[in-house]
Amino acid sequence: MSLETLVQTLGLPGIAVGTVVEGDAVAFLGGVLAHRELLPFVGVVLAAALGGAVIDNVMFLIGRYAGHRAIVRKQLARGPVPALQARIERHRVTTILGFRFIYGMKSVGAILIGMTPISWLRFALLDVAATLLWATVFCGLGFGVGGTIRSVFGHMKLHLHLGLAAAIFLFGVLLVWLGLRWWNRHKEAPQ
Repeated sequence: MSLETLVQTLGLPGIAVGTVVEGDAVAFLGGVLAHRELLPFVGVVLAAALGGAVIDNVMFLIGRYAGHRAIVRKQLARGPVPALQARIERHRVTTILGFRFIYGMKSVGAILIGMTPISWLRFALLDVAATLLWATVFCGLGFGVGGTIRSVFGHMKLHLHLGLAAAIFLFGVLLVWLGLRWWNRHKEAPQ
C-alpha cells in the first residue's frame, strides 16, 4: 500500500486521532497533506481542532476528578508548571485560550485548569474557539511549508515531502526552545 493510499484511507479521522496523540506535528503535517491536495484544508483544520478539543477536555476532566491525588500533584510541581498555575489563577480566560500554544504545556495546562473552579461548560466553549484557532495556525503553517518545499524542490514523492516538512517542523521547535532558554536566562540574569 502506498503512502498516498494510506493517507486517503485514514483521511480526516486519522488527523483527528493523530492530534489526540501528538497535536502540533500532526496538524502541521495535515497542512502539508492539504497542500498536496490529498485532503481538504478546511477538513484538516476541523479534524485537528476536534482531536485537540477531545484531548483538552479529557485532560480537564482528569484535573477536575484526579487533580487532588498525590501522584498528580507531584508531577505538577515540576518545571514551569507552578508559574502557569499562578497565571491561571489571575487570567483564567486568556490562559484557556492560549495554553495550547505553549509547547509542552498543553496537557498540563488543561489539567491545571480542571483543578480550578471554572465550569466544564465554560472551559469546553472557550476550548472550541481556541482549538479552531490553534488548528488553523498549525495547519496553515504546514500548508505554507508544503508550498515552499514544492517551490524550492519541485514535485517530490510524498514520503520525501513529508519527511522534509517534519524536519523543518522539528528544526522550528528546536529554535523556539533555544530562544526560550536564552530569553529565560537573560531575563533572570542581574542587569
